[in-house]
Amino acid sequence: MSDAETDTRESTLTILKRLWGVLAPYKLRVFALALLISFSSALEAAGPQFVRYAFDTVIPEGEATLFLWFGAAFAGFYLFKAVVGYGGMYWSFALTQQVVSDVRMDAYEHLLRLPVSRFSNEQSGSLSSRVVNDPNALEGMIQAAASRLSGQLVAILVVASILVWMNWQLALVNLVVLPLLALITWYYQEPLRNASRSIRETVARMNASATEAVSNVRVVKAFVGEPQERDRFGESNQTYVDLNLDRRKDVGAMEGLINVTANYGIGALLLVGGWFVVNGSLTLGELTAFIMYQRQLQGPIKSVMFFNDKLQAGMAALDRLSNLMDTAPEDGGDAEDVPVGPVELEHVTFTYPGADDPALDDLSFRVEPGQTAALVGSSGAGKSTATNLIARFWDPQDGRVTIDGHDLRTFDLKALRQRIALVPQSPTLFSGTVADNIRYADPDAPDDAVRRAGRMANAHAFIQNLPSGYATQIGERGVRLSGGQKQRVAIARAILKDAQVLLLDEATSDLDSESEAVIQDALNGLFARGDRLTSIVIAHRLSTIKDADTIFVLEDGQLVESGSHDELLTRDGRYAELLALQRRDDSEVAPPITSGVQAS
Repeated sequence: MSDAETDTRESTLTILKRLWGVLAPYKLRVFALALLISFSSALEAAGPQFVRYAFDTVIPEGEATLFLWFGAAFAGFYLFKAVVGYGGMYWSFALTQQVVSDVRMDAYEHLLRLPVSRFSNEQSGSLSSRVVNDPNALEGMIQAAASRLSGQLVAILVVASILVWMNWQLALVNLVVLPLLALITWYYQEPLRNASRSIRETVARMNASATEAVSNVRVVKAFVGEPQERDRFGESNQTYVDLNLDRRKDVGAMEGLINVTANYGIGALLLVGGWFVVNGSLTLGELTAFIMYQRQLQGPIKSVMFFNDKLQAGMAALDRLSNLMDTAPEDGGDAEDVPVGPVELEHVTFTYPGADDPALDDLSFRVEPGQTAALVGSSGAGKSTATNLIARFWDPQDGRVTIDGHDLRTFDLKALRQRIALVPQSPTLFSGTVADNIRYADPDAPDDAVRRAGRMANAHAFIQNLPSGYATQIGERGVRLSGGQKQRVAIARAILKDAQVLLLDEATSDLDSESEAVIQDALNGLFARGDRLTSIVIAHRLSTIKDADTIFVLEDGQLVESGSHDELLTRDGRYAELLALQRRDDSEVAPPITSGVQAS
């Protein structure tokens, strides 16, 4: 045996062990379901005994009363068999749905707890697919594996032609059965189509919810929004389960009626064909062959051609899910009491995965509690990287980031991020109302607190002018709001959080002068929230941070100078150079030189 074959077998065995690990919590239900399906199979094996009894007893004796009793027993048996089969089918599907639902929720919760580095290594759509599409493939594998495999159905037209050729009179019985089968199929066609449409729409909502949370993961983490995202996704997930179960009830009822009708057709053949045998117009062998053909024609259509595809797709999905679940989540310390104190970077060096040069190189600076500090510098200087480390989206390879002298890694992540507010350069809003987006910082905040935050962010006036005020739906990512309006909602959200550290990432970089002035007023409201708010601002327009307590000028991940606005101008260094370049460009009515969006 080759090494490749050994690796493949070991991989398959590993995945099958994982599959059993998934099913293990439901082992009692699996055992009960196995017994039910086994009983259903036993009933299937008893079916030919009706043919034997008809050949050996009912037909030879030729008594009309016996024929009637036989017909009644036949009908009752197959009705009972259909009920048992329906129960096995439905509970098999219900178990599969429960297993896949739990796997999907576990995967989604784990996804939200992954570090930012994991999201930077894989596209958000692919990660979302691991949560939504891969469990669906796993569903197909479990369901296909749980179903009994059957032979392929012979083409109806061919078999029907053979039946007509053998005995057109007996074939007329199909004229009663086949229209009934067509009527049953037609009756359930529309409900099943509508159910399928609703399921697809629900899947689309799940994908949208998961993708939105993944693409906005920094805001989710900064505002400790994991429980909200879990609840929002969980609602759609449960709807998906309920819709599938309702659809499966219709499918089961349709299949049950088809099976009963088809089996009644067999009974009719036994009665009519048997009477032909008694009268000598049909041989017993011909009747047996007719019944066999009839079973092929009327048997339930169960496709097994794609079972291997489902098995392989399910195993691949399980492998991808295992890869996701094996990724270690974010880890934090045990300390839940985050003190008010200076925020400090102590000889921090950080290099992004795959990068050759460090984004931060032995960087140190300190921001006292209650002060406003500004980070300025050219693109790639390391400004955004520094704030990412303060929010613990990343951890430095060397040095440490502290609050009041305590390494951030010693704090519980939820407790730490509850104390840090983030206003990103491109405001991240979620589908829902204006109030929902402000309340994202505190889901239990009363309406008065939401409106107070809106006023402090200089947003209350424009919100009141919206069609439904704070209850206005703003669309996905806030597409119905202007850039300045979205930024003010994001600032209101930060105000509502009542954090002790504010990270402000280029809030005015993409705004015109008028909008910038409005946003600056909103920021003044944020800064005025309390004298213990420590603000770290990444500045695009240097004129907006001239009142900062301290300005730190970064270049190539290092601190080149620091001081107040006036002090730095007096030194005539890099800060003065940046300010002069910006003023020159403004005077030429050209777009201002960016101070950096994302360090790399």
